[in-house]
Amino acid sequence: MIKLKLEIQPRDDHQVNVIAEFETELLEQFKRRSARKIAEKTRIPGFRPGKAPYDVVRRVVGEEALIEQAIEDLIDEYYPKILEEASLKPGAAGNLEKILSLDPPKFSFLVPLEPEVDLGNYKDIRLEYSPQAVEEQEVTDFLKRLQTNYATAEPVDRPAQEGDLVYIKFSGKLTHPAEGEDEMVFPERPAQFILGSDLMENRSFPFPGFSENLTGKKEGDAFTLTYTFPQDEKDEALRGKEVEFQVTVQSVKSLILPELNDEFAQTIGQFETLEDLKKAIREQLENAKKEEADETFFNQLFERLQAQATIKYPPQVLEHEIEHLLEDFQHDLSRQGMELDTYLKMVNKDRETFIREELEPIARRRLERSLIMEKFADVEQIKIDETNYQQAIQDSLRDLQSMPMDKKPTKAEQNQLTQEVLIYNINRRLNQMILNRMKAIATGQALEEQPAEQGLASESSTESDSGNEPVQEENQDAPAEE
Repeated sequence: MIKLKLEIQPRDDHQVNVIAEFETELLEQFKRRSARKIAEKTRIPGFRPGKAPYDVVRRVVGEEALIEQAIEDLIDEYYPKILEEASLKPGAAGNLEKILSLDPPKFSFLVPLEPEVDLGNYKDIRLEYSPQAVEEQEVTDFLKRLQTNYATAEPVDRPAQEGDLVYIKFSGKLTHPAEGEDEMVFPERPAQFILGSDLMENRSFPFPGFSENLTGKKEGDAFTLTYTFPQDEKDEALRGKEVEFQVTVQSVKSLILPELNDEFAQTIGQFETLEDLKKAIREQLENAKKEEADETFFNQLFERLQAQATIKYPPQVLEHEIEHLLEDFQHDLSRQGMELDTYLKMVNKDRETFIREELEPIARRRLERSLIMEKFADVEQIKIDETNYQQAIQDSLRDLQSMPMDKKPTKAEQNQLTQEVLIYNINRRLNQMILNRMKAIATGQALEEQPAEQGLASESSTESDSGNEPVQEENQDAPAEE
């Protein structure tokens, strides 16, 4: 029986130092074991692999290498026993900080602790939940957008006027770029605008009032205009910057709108009448307002919960969350054809500053919300039951059937994908059950059960605006068919 002496030294960052002292004989045992391992991998003249005596191996590889291997093997075997003996539940991988002595073997380990959450009096929190009603004008505006999308465009040989569809190509560059800064902030691209329409989704792109400069222009006209972006511009790289735009009008077309009647509704989808279409539009707008209300509600709720909760976690857990967030951010950039280094030059920040100022606050908020939800589920005893598990399986089957595949996956790849999709849908349902219960308590309903089938509430926004180049929004989609 190996004797083990332990000393636990708490720290302020939710980690502990563990001083572990072993008997000297144990290190000697591991040195001999390590010598056999080294002898099997190292060619020693005069001996078959693994058959060289201990003293010969020590002379060949050196005492230091032997001790290094022995310590590595000893820690691999005994670290779990140290945690068990010290009754510690690690929240991340620990590490050997220091070798205090070899005779007796005495080591100092840094052990990150499992996160701890105390929700406080969370049942006392009260918030109002009130999605806004859909106004008739909103339905009318949506219908007008659909009408515009299905309009017939005919070329005209005259200056553009209100109601016309104008196709252009444009580019934009900084008038006073900083040293090393890429002056081309809007590479040349096509765009289209309906003049004088407040219903176009891209009416503020690339800046508010841009399309007003197209009135009176004809096909083939080219012109230059400048715009200074405000300090509160969504795209951080453009804040306070003056940009010169080169614009060329490619064509001017007059729009002939279809008549709003039952026949029009039937061209949109499986709608019998115009009233059926309006009903579908209203339902879609109501769902959008509910999602918006959910996002506002849960943002406020989590702010209240975080303010009163006591949340402890080691720095490694936050670092892990930051790594995930950075990977997501780089993936978003790559889809726009941009590297992280290029983006950092645009915002004039080094990698360390960007992570500390931009990503760390988001990662911390996202981590703490996740820990709160996990603790809430534990306290409220919220678990996936058999019904929800079976529904998650059905959700996964539908997801897999609709998932585009470039090539047929191998059996192993298919199994892994199936497992990942199932885990996603289980977590999605569990999160919804948690959010439903949170809403019930915060609104004073305090229902005993909140079915997951009520529809997904919007997840609270934790991602920051990427600060990348503005992207023209797509035209409003048609409502889902009934």
